[in-house]
Amino acid sequence: MRFRRSQKRRGLATIITSAIMMSAVCILGSTGVVWSQSSLTSQQIEMTNTVNDYSNKLNESLNFEYVYCSDNPCQTITVIITNTGRIGLDVTEISISEKNSSFNKIHVVSNGQIMPNESIAIPINEPSFSSHSVLDVKSTTSRGNIIQTQISI
Repeated sequence: MRFRRSQKRRGLATIITSAIMMSAVCILGSTGVVWSQSSLTSQQIEMTNTVNDYSNKLNESLNFEYVYCSDNPCQTITVIITNTGRIGLDVTEISISEKNSSFNKIHVVSNGQIMPNESIAIPINEPSFSSHSVLDVKSTTSRGNIIQTQISI
């Protein structure tokens, strides 16, 4: 009995293994490209928002036109603020304090939107204003800018 070896037999296992490896590499490579693209897009959006916030803060500008007592003895201080910037802004609070004592009055402004070149008058009531001679007045905007002045009563 003679056994003959077939000379034409090919190894299918090598071809199948190569195909599986190529498929795995393609899938992993595609996953990496998609992940990096989405990560880059989210970082780009975050960077754009940060730049816009900073440029809007730079374009905000407030001036205290008048800060005065409306009555005698002083129980109401009227603060008139003018927006001298290029964009509209929102005044969120006005703080009136004295450094020598621990007096501090924070007035939350509910409707403090000011368009460019417009003014807003905000009356602040406090019976103890007349007992202080020098007060610090500080205004805070919704973007976090703080503008401060000082008045003598």
